[in-house]
Amino acid sequence: MKIKNILLCTFVLGAMSLTSCNLDTEPDFAVPVDVAAQYPQDQLAGVLSNMYSIDYYGRNAYVLADVGTDDIVQGINTGGRFEFESRMEKFEAMSISGGSTYDPMYQAIENANQIINNPNTDGNIRGQAYFLRALATFDAVKFYSDVPIATEPTIDLDEALGNNMPNVDAAKVYAQVELDLDSAFNLITNTDNVNFPSRNAVEALRTRLYLFMAVESNEMPSAEAYQKVIDAADAVQGVTLLDTTNYPTYFRSKASNIETIFEIAVDPVQSRGSNNFGYVYFFDGTTGYGAYTANPEFVDLYDNSDIRKSLFVTIDSVNLPGYKYIYKFDQQEGVTALHSPKILRYSEVLLNKAEALAHLGDNTAAAAIIDLIRKNRYTNPNRATPATGDTTDVYLERRKELAYEGHRMFDLRRHGQPVTLVRLVDGAVNDDVQILKTVPAGDKQFWYPIPQRPILANPNLVQTKY
Repeated sequence: MKIKNILLCTFVLGAMSLTSCNLDTEPDFAVPVDVAAQYPQDQLAGVLSNMYSIDYYGRNAYVLADVGTDDIVQGINTGGRFEFESRMEKFEAMSISGGSTYDPMYQAIENANQIINNPNTDGNIRGQAYFLRALATFDAVKFYSDVPIATEPTIDLDEALGNNMPNVDAAKVYAQVELDLDSAFNLITNTDNVNFPSRNAVEALRTRLYLFMAVESNEMPSAEAYQKVIDAADAVQGVTLLDTTNYPTYFRSKASNIETIFEIAVDPVQSRGSNNFGYVYFFDGTTGYGAYTANPEFVDLYDNSDIRKSLFVTIDSVNLPGYKYIYKFDQQEGVTALHSPKILRYSEVLLNKAEALAHLGDNTAAAAIIDLIRKNRYTNPNRATPATGDTTDVYLERRKELAYEGHRMFDLRRHGQPVTLVRLVDGAVNDDVQILKTVPAGDKQFWYPIPQRPILANPNLVQTKY
C-alpha cells in the first residue's frame, strides 16, 4: 500500500489531485509524509496551487455561481460548457461541472489538515492552514449545503477513498468555519502579504461567513450575526478602495495592495491556454470562447460615467450588436484570459458591512458606504445617484461591484429572491431579450448536488437538496 506517499503528492508542485494519484504504484515524484512534513511552507504553497485548479478558484468556483443568473445570457459558442447550470437544470446524478468543485474543496481541506497536524509547522503557517481549511469548508457548505466536516488528516486507504464521513447540518458546518477562523486569527502573524492568508483575510472572510449565518444558520441570532459582520469589517486595516484610475487594470494585475486582501498569485508560465478562467467570457472576434455574455439589461444598470461599464465590450456593432462580452478577466501580463483569483477584496468587505447595517436598520451608515464606493467608480461623481442605504440599494450596488466574481447565485439565495433567466432574441440583430424561466426563491437549484463519485464511495453521504 502506497497511501503514505499518495496523500502528500499534491504538495509536489501542487500539481496533482488526490484522485489522480495511482493507488497501486508509487509515482516517481511522490514524497513520503515524513519528508514532506519537513517543509510546511511548501506544503502550504501546495494547498494554494491545488485551490487554483480549474475546478476550483482557477475557473469553476466563479463561473458556476454566475452562469445560471440574471447577469448572464448564453453566447454563440458555448461548446456545451455549463449548459445545465446556465439553465438552472442541475440534477442529482451530475458527475462533472458543478460536482467537480467538490473534490478539490475536500482535497484542500485534507492538505490543510496535514499541515495543521504537522509537528514541524510553526504558528503562522498553522494559522494559515486553518484559514484555508475554513475557506474550503465554507465553499463546500455554500455550494452543497449539508456536507461532511473533516478536521483530521486521512491515515489509510479506506479513508482516502471515501472517509465514510456523514453529512452534517449546514448550521454546524458554518460553526466549524467560525472556529477555524478563530484559530487562524490567534496564530497568523502575516499582516501584509496578500498572496498568503493574513489577519485581514480572516476578518474579511468573517464578514462573508456571518452574512450566510444570519439567514442559513440557527446557531446564532440574525442580529448578532449582522453585528459580527460590522465588527469584522471594522477590524480590516490598511486597505484602500480602487478608484477610476486603477480600476480598469486591477483585474489584469496581481498582488496589488490596493483593494486586495487575499489572492492566489498566478504567473504567466502557469497559463492553461483556453482553460484560463476568462476564456469563458472573453471574445475579441478571434480569441476566447465568449460562451456566456452579459445580460444587456444588467449592463444598462450602469451609468455611462461608471468605470465598471467599460469592461463590457461590443466587438461588432453591425453583426453582433446584442453580445456584450465580459472583459473583466480578459488578460493578465499580456496572457489572454489569465487571472490571479482575487478571493477577498475590500469592496466586498464594505458591501458586506453595508448589507449588515441595512438589515439592522441603520440606513444612514449603509448609504455612506454605498456613496463611497460610487464616488470611486464614477468618472463624473456628480452623476452618481445618492444612496438610500436600504437593502434594495445595497443589493444593487453589490450586484454591480462584484459581477462575475462568484457571488450572484448565492446572493440571490441569501436575499430570498427568485431569479429570472433570459436569452437574446437574436444577438445578430439587437440586444432584446426574452424570459426563459423564473426559478422561485429557495429552490434547490440555488445549491449544487453533491457529485456521484463521493456519494458512491461513501455510504454515509447523501443528497440533502436533490
